[in-house]
Amino acid sequence: DGKENTFMFDLPVTKSITRILDFNVGITGSISSYKSDTTNIDNTIYYVTPSLTFKTPNIKIVAGFSPSWNNSTFNLLPNITADAKINEEKLILQAGWIGYYNKTTYQSLANFNPFIQQPTVLNNALVKEQYAGFKGSAGDHFTYNARVSFLKISNQPLFVNDTITGKSFNVVYEPSLNDIRIHGEIGYTASEQFSLLAGASFNQYSSLTVNDKAYGLLPIEINGALRYQALKDLLLKADVFFWDGTRYTTKAIQSGKLDPAFDLNAGAEFSFLPQWKAWLQFNNVFNNKYERWKQYPVLGFNMLIGVVYSFGQLKMH
Repeated sequence: DGKENTFMFDLPVTKSITRILDFNVGITGSISSYKSDTTNIDNTIYYVTPSLTFKTPNIKIVAGFSPSWNNSTFNLLPNITADAKINEEKLILQAGWIGYYNKTTYQSLANFNPFIQQPTVLNNALVKEQYAGFKGSAGDHFTYNARVSFLKISNQPLFVNDTITGKSFNVVYEPSLNDIRIHGEIGYTASEQFSLLAGASFNQYSSLTVNDKAYGLLPIEINGALRYQALKDLLLKADVFFWDGTRYTTKAIQSGKLDPAFDLNAGAEFSFLPQWKAWLQFNNVFNNKYERWKQYPVLGFNMLIGVVYSFGQLKMH
């Protein structure tokens, strides 16, 4: 019987002052109302985002501070970023100091972990991030980006197995933790016929003040996606995932660590009539046994098949 409604808005305005200087201001908000049998929670976040943008063909600098209201708590958040183009625009160096909220809602919690108990508290996570990195391209087909970040997070949601059956998860909040994150992506595309994308994230969590470990958060994630238009009407695709196991607690309040996981999915889509398409999807091709959440093993090898009928573009008169 848990229910939640959310309304979000974003109203940005930009005014050019000179050829190289812009003034930006925006008002952003998210208003949520969550209700269960025993709990009613109103959860709102508002930002005002004034900043100045200095831009030339090779440099872009954004400087500002954002007043924010997390329910009744005020915070002044940094918004300072810099991009510098090097090597004829093929390489861009990046750095920044930014602050933002990851809003905690019933929806966001259940999307991340579908086995939670209904929350009785919703605390929004405040993130202050300092980062440096680069992005660019090599030739006409290859793209890349990489970033190293230091994040200081307040009220990060963690997921702890309950102490009765161990099969549901209590949402707890870590008042303060640090995260050193390394993230990178590479991509190769050849027109619209072939694309290969891969990404990796490494997180080192530390300086927790209440919980022993960052329960439920993945320390390592690696993924890849391949798309190949083999024929005009035939699309082949594959997705691969790897992650290191998360920390968990048993119902006896003993800490453990899940095994690493590897998963490969493959599929195809075939258009056999102008408005008809058939698709075939193979999941967990190697039939690996693993758990993303303790006591919830994933399905083994499985196959799905289906058809899609498209009614065509609707025309409004």
